[in-house]
Amino acid sequence: MQFPIDADLAVFLYTISKVLRSLPRLRRLPTSRIPKLYQIEKLDPPALTDRQAKYFAAYDEKLAAMNYWPVCTYRVTNYGHNLMRNYVNPMETARCVVLIHELALRVKGRPSPTNSCTLFFHTRFSDANILTTRNMQVRTIMDCPPYQTVQERPEISEPAELKCEHDRKAATMGCPVAPPSNADSIFKDAQAEHVRFSEFQLSRGNYTPLPDGSGYAIADKAHWRGIRNHLNRFAHRFSLRRFLPAVLAGLALPLLAVTYLAPAAGEAARNIGFPPVVAAQTMMLACYLIAGAIIGYLLERHTFVWVFLLTYLTLRLVTSTHIGQLPYSAFAGSVAYSVAQAKKRKRAVLLPAQ
Repeated sequence: MQFPIDADLAVFLYTISKVLRSLPRLRRLPTSRIPKLYQIEKLDPPALTDRQAKYFAAYDEKLAAMNYWPVCTYRVTNYGHNLMRNYVNPMETARCVVLIHELALRVKGRPSPTNSCTLFFHTRFSDANILTTRNMQVRTIMDCPPYQTVQERPEISEPAELKCEHDRKAATMGCPVAPPSNADSIFKDAQAEHVRFSEFQLSRGNYTPLPDGSGYAIADKAHWRGIRNHLNRFAHRFSLRRFLPAVLAGLALPLLAVTYLAPAAGEAARNIGFPPVVAAQTMMLACYLIAGAIIGYLLERHTFVWVFLLTYLTLRLVTSTHIGQLPYSAFAGSVAYSVAQAKKRKRAVLLPAQ
């Protein structure tokens, strides 16, 4: 089927071209520089903000029910905005880590924060292999080392359920060893694993050494993976509970607007002497904006691609109705982006309010 180059398609193609030409900007990001050694700062409870303490308290309660107790909270001061809390159960060989990561970006001068919270369970074995089970929502751009087995369970938010998944796999992997159980040993382990991981990524061509020897830069090979993931709408992991309502809104609202609401609004406007075209376009725009807001709130990432696929391509596949030249999907994409960013800013616990 042939689609004309209309305003929406032109905006989409322009946006995709900007993404494909984003390599220079990615090279300049602070997180594109990886320190050779972490500078680790331990944080005592009084050093946390009320919001940070409240955020961790929810995990403290759930993990305490599993006899996991917090050992230390720390951050890496020379790499990004991050906060980690380690938990240990004296009777278990798996330790738990709650990682909050936030990055303050600006897109065309506007704040565009990204943030995530990931729950990890780690078990080390006598052969130096590691099993990691985590619920990270974004696909990594780095290669997984041969000594590490990673189970991705983004659909699981409850620590007890994630631990069950971890234990099932750990039972098949050999002889586990006791995890580090105090702050000093945890920091030593984090530093050693960072060095080992960095050396592996360097050998794979994902890192390149910095000229001053202080660390590494993420190589273009890995950045291109990030660009590919940005365009791959399934690189961001999300649950069907969020995905299905977003798809329904993206399909149903524009289709309802085209087939019923916009014609009805135009006819009603004609009866009262109001321009029917303006009324129909206003109704169309309202339905697209509502669809965009729902998609942005539920999916949060890759919103522009999702909006285009759901409100533009699918509508043209199921109906031949002419909807005019206004870039309805582009407007919906802008709303989706704004809603997603507002939700992320509200959830942020490390970055200052924008």
